[in-house]
Amino acid sequence: MKNSLDLLQNEEINLRLRTLNLIRWTAILGQFLAVIVAFFYFQIVFNIYFCLSLILLSVLLNIAVSILYPLTKILNYNETFFYLVFDLIQLVSLLYFTGGLTNPFCVLILAPLVIASTYLDFRRTVAITVVAIISLNFLVYYYFPLESETLGIGKEDFSGFEIFLIWSALVITSIFITAYCFRVADDSRKTREALRLTQLSLSNAEQVSALMSLTAAAVHELGTPLSTISIINKELVNNNKDGALNEDLLVIQSQLERCKEILERIRSNNLSDKSNEFINQLNFIRLINEIVSAYDDKKIKFHIFFDDYFKGNNIIIPRSTELVHSLTNIIDNAFKFASSSIEIVLKNDNKKIMIEVSDDGPGFASDIYPFLGEPYIRNNKDKNNKGLGLGLFISKNLLAKSLGEIKFLNRKNKGGCVQVILNKGALGL
Repeated sequence: MKNSLDLLQNEEINLRLRTLNLIRWTAILGQFLAVIVAFFYFQIVFNIYFCLSLILLSVLLNIAVSILYPLTKILNYNETFFYLVFDLIQLVSLLYFTGGLTNPFCVLILAPLVIASTYLDFRRTVAITVVAIISLNFLVYYYFPLESETLGIGKEDFSGFEIFLIWSALVITSIFITAYCFRVADDSRKTREALRLTQLSLSNAEQVSALMSLTAAAVHELGTPLSTISIINKELVNNNKDGALNEDLLVIQSQLERCKEILERIRSNNLSDKSNEFINQLNFIRLINEIVSAYDDKKIKFHIFFDDYFKGNNIIIPRSTELVHSLTNIIDNAFKFASSSIEIVLKNDNKKIMIEVSDDGPGFASDIYPFLGEPYIRNNKDKNNKGLGLGLFISKNLLAKSLGEIKFLNRKNKGGCVQVILNKGALGL
């Protein structure tokens, strides 16, 4: 199953055309003022016509984009990539005519890299960084030197060593700042996507809870009128044993009994014991059985063990969507990796309750073990190598809000183990 984050590769990102257009207009104004002041005030010698032509090209492109697309348009990865590449090449072209790396404004090459590493994926970020480094290498050897009698600048004022130092500083900074910004932004994107999935899951759980509430209410409300109808029908049958309507009354009575059986099956469903308890209350043992009952694979056997504390005291807590969803995620992960069996153990401590879910699978891989509980993304194309990432991240964060914590272990005899440690105080026990 393809990771949900990978599906976003060609979708829109949270970057509006208006933002990049505003940045470009600012750059155009700055470039124009710099060229005019340098040429007419400081009397620096360079080809002003080529420079103004490059600035005009950016102006025309900005106007064209503003006409063709609404400024509220949200750009996708490819559009943002080409937008930034154009700005980078236009800036490099200006530097080519105005001193190359001896121009102090060469540091602006870093600007497109920061935006790319913040908003683009890894492949496009690397691509634009490579373009920037190639451009820096080009400007080391190919550029028109600056000279000005007013400032006393000559063509040979910068030595090859000084240019090399500027080049090396920009290359190292480009790589460092791109890697730094991309890592921070990528973690933020993964967390944001994981939280979005959390909200979606909780929303689905709330809808299911609402449906269960409606079902429980229907069972409760229909019980009384059906009982009343059944009593009256029995009296009619007794009073009309030899009457013409007796056969019809018996059919009605049989259908009433069938309705009662249907309502009883709904009421005694494995998801609930009583209609009100079904919605508002939760039993640990019943909860585990609820989740386990969804898996009918005969190859995987579930073994459930619990202390006498859970059986004798019949521990009941308020129904928690966070707890239900977290345990479901954990058991589902164990089911994906188990070879033949899953062991679920409920343990009681003085102030805590521990739910331990273990499987006999390969255990947690060493490459992802340090990242368990974070929105880790496995970029493995092997379809048999199932990922963990978001499910455990969601579970950990749902429980960490108030209920408890999660620990991840590898068992000595092969297999993974997840321990859910709940605070009794948070559960109202």
